[in-house]
Amino acid sequence: MQIIESTQNDITIFTLEGRIDTEGAVNMDLTLQDAVDAGKHKMVLDMAGVRYISSAGLRTLADVLTKNRDAGGDLKLVSLNSKVMRVFSIIGFDNFFSIYDSVQDAVDDF
Repeated sequence: MQIIESTQNDITIFTLEGRIDTEGAVNMDLTLQDAVDAGKHKMVLDMAGVRYISSAGLRTLADVLTKNRDAGGDLKLVSLNSKVMRVFSIIGFDNFFSIYDSVQDAVDDF
């Protein structure tokens, strides 16, 4: 899994590419938790390049969402493909996460 970090205003944008399987979830967890620890509580995850997400990846997203919201921020998701969106719908994550069609829409909503 490849993760590219950028910043727009005070919002941290992560572009994810690849599978969030066991190994990818560990990489994503380390990256996002480091950002939280550094005080980056406004995050956007561009998931257009993600074709699969494991339960470990879902757990990381839920944890980071909670930490960010507790600190006055948020974790917004962008461009979930139909398979990933179906998983989110089945487990009810679509009720907790804000999901957008574009990075700019997510950034503008902060």
